[in-house]
Amino acid sequence: MKISNFLKAFCLSIVAVLLMNSSVNAQPNSLTKEEMLYYTSTWKGDRFPDGRPKVSDDVIRRMRYVSVTEAWQILNSMSDMTEGQGQISFGEFRRPTYSNQYYGEFKQMREGVVICGRASTIQFMPYRPDLNGLIQEKGTKDGRGRGQYTWGIDQLQDGDVYVANVCEGILDASHVGDNLGTTIWTKTGNGAVIRGTLRDLDGNMEVDENFNFLVRDFRPQANSSNLVIGINGPIQIGYITVMPGDIVLTTREGVVFIPPQLALRVVEESERTRMQDVFAHEGVRQGRYTAQQADGGFTRQMHEDFTKWLNDNAETMGKFFSDPKAAPSPEFIRAWVKERQANPPRAR
Repeated sequence: MKISNFLKAFCLSIVAVLLMNSSVNAQPNSLTKEEMLYYTSTWKGDRFPDGRPKVSDDVIRRMRYVSVTEAWQILNSMSDMTEGQGQISFGEFRRPTYSNQYYGEFKQMREGVVICGRASTIQFMPYRPDLNGLIQEKGTKDGRGRGQYTWGIDQLQDGDVYVANVCEGILDASHVGDNLGTTIWTKTGNGAVIRGTLRDLDGNMEVDENFNFLVRDFRPQANSSNLVIGINGPIQIGYITVMPGDIVLTTREGVVFIPPQLALRVVEESERTRMQDVFAHEGVRQGRYTAQQADGGFTRQMHEDFTKWLNDNAETMGKFFSDPKAAPSPEFIRAWVKERQANPPRAR
């Protein structure tokens, strides 16, 4: 009897696991955990239970001070082959770099508020009754509500950025009002990037002074003309292929999506550039350097002066920035000083 009960419990547990795994892929373009692991396999760090890459909070905190221009320039120079992505399938004449990571045709809800965090994606397509009925039926079996527009929001985590393509924003209906906006902020403490439209602008503005949206436009009409075709799968935002777990960075310039395996490199290269720019700008204002020298044409003496300046100001670098939090840590600065001393940069 004990063995029989054990087998019964074991079988029930297997069935439960299978049901859980099947519910992850309730929409045609969602990724199962196994697919998520495969298509984001270049990322070697922590993950959420569903397999989505989880870049560290420290890297995300530092990323908030990276400009969109810096992030794009760094990504544009990074090759697939140097990142171990496998063979190139699109011919030998195209540079395999991350050149399609930026898009700028957005309106901001709140000027000057940076959005930065891990992407949680959702794709909507125009309503089609037969497909919508099957998706709704599957969602109901998986315990989801009737409102498909809430499905992606329901599973948001702290620090996520809600990233939605809502039919490219071409339908006359808005995706998020102030009720869903309040939910997004409450669950994530972050904002959203929507290739679509927003309503209840005044209500969303009142949610929190740090809450922001990037959207295609604003419209008063409620959402009714679309269906969910995928949650936490690849989606398109403008010219960008966005993957779940990408780091989202928005400023007044637009949005850049940073693959998780490149996030730390983008942050570190930005911090080096940031300090070099502060040093060069100070030299130009004092009349010590020309514009050409400041714009990357460092002489040998300038490199030596810069290394000494880094070493002297490692503990107090924050005084050179309008926001002291934008300064790299003393540990990072000292490590870079040692690197520069061991391998002095070449003069240009």
